[in-house]
Amino acid sequence: MSEPIRKKAGDISKAPTPQNTPSSVTNSYLKSKPPGVSTINEEDVTNGLQGQLANNPVLLSMIQGKLGNLVGQQSGYIESLPKKVKNRVFGLKSIQQKQMELEAEFQKELLNLEKRYFKKYEPLYERRKQIVNGDEEPTPEEIEEGEILNEEDEDEDEKKIEELDEDEEKEGESEEAEKGIPGFWLTALENLQTVSETITDRDSEVLQFVKDIRMEYLETPGFELIFEFNENPYFTNQILTKTYHYQAELGYSGDFVYDHADGVEINWKSKENNVTITIERRKQRNKNTKQTRTIEKLTPTESFFNFFDPPKPPSVNENDVEGDDEDADEEEEDEDLEARLELDYQLGEEIKDRLIPRAIDWFTGDAVGFGFPEDFEDEEEFDSEEEGSEDGDDEDEPPKENPPECQQQ
Repeated sequence: MSEPIRKKAGDISKAPTPQNTPSSVTNSYLKSKPPGVSTINEEDVTNGLQGQLANNPVLLSMIQGKLGNLVGQQSGYIESLPKKVKNRVFGLKSIQQKQMELEAEFQKELLNLEKRYFKKYEPLYERRKQIVNGDEEPTPEEIEEGEILNEEDEDEDEKKIEELDEDEEKEGESEEAEKGIPGFWLTALENLQTVSETITDRDSEVLQFVKDIRMEYLETPGFELIFEFNENPYFTNQILTKTYHYQAELGYSGDFVYDHADGVEINWKSKENNVTITIERRKQRNKNTKQTRTIEKLTPTESFFNFFDPPKPPSVNENDVEGDDEDADEEEEDEDLEARLELDYQLGEEIKDRLIPRAIDWFTGDAVGFGFPEDFEDEEEFDSEEEGSEDGDDEDEPPKENPPECQQQ
């Protein structure tokens, strides 16, 4: 989502400068009278300035502070225009504002349309849930229509289907005891690349108990993801939720702007069953009593279930005064936090827009081969790699095939 434009502080890089100011406003006197300044050795000036700044960190800090205050300031070009031209600029701003108001109205109506049609989807999602969990069976009409839709891939998968049919016949009674589609949601999640990268082996054992994944729109701009679980040995929650909130006002591009996300606390039945931590145990002996005790160290670890504990920006204290080293550390932490926030938002959007509507295609793997425009790199990058391989020594080495991707940005 785009960021809303700020009213007071614009982007100075987009403001008119001597490099992009129209040539018609250039003073003709400057053309006829070139400056009579003697030649200066640029290298000598640069080296001298660097030496002064290196020997005077206070001066360097002051310059950095002054430059920082200039960021976002207007260049003054608009104010220098003639009154009539300036009035035309203001008129265009008024016209654009009317267009933005219509854009906001369009986005709100589009959201209401999505909500209205989502109500029509819900019975179909409920039907899917019943079949996946073995509570109902598909009708003959549904099976026939599904077979027709699958005819395009029938030639490739015919042998596999025959082998599966033979295996099912051999299983006999065990087949009759199987309900629904085992591992449906786990398989679908693992085929969605961005999500699968967050799933560990321990997570897979827990995700086998997923009963349903669905979503609901909020009354305010936003949505809630709902993970429903069967009874399992890992946690007592039957429902895990993740709620994404958007700002009330639209961003500069006319889209809803992501604000924050809320998770839920998972009630793990024991430390051993908590897949978001690792337990390190070691024995310690008392030198005086010679008695031993076991010490446990709990360390947070990567896990899909960290998804339900979203990252939050740290509180800012304006009175804090930090040194350069602390500022550098804080900058690294901010970059890491920004990356985690972006990933968290991306996971939510992909589960909402890709997984839930096309769950059966992610389960069968059909969606993996379907290319989304943002899933592919620029062709120029591939061309440069191919040229490099032709010029290199390994001409006989076959090119490596990239695995199919199904992930945005």
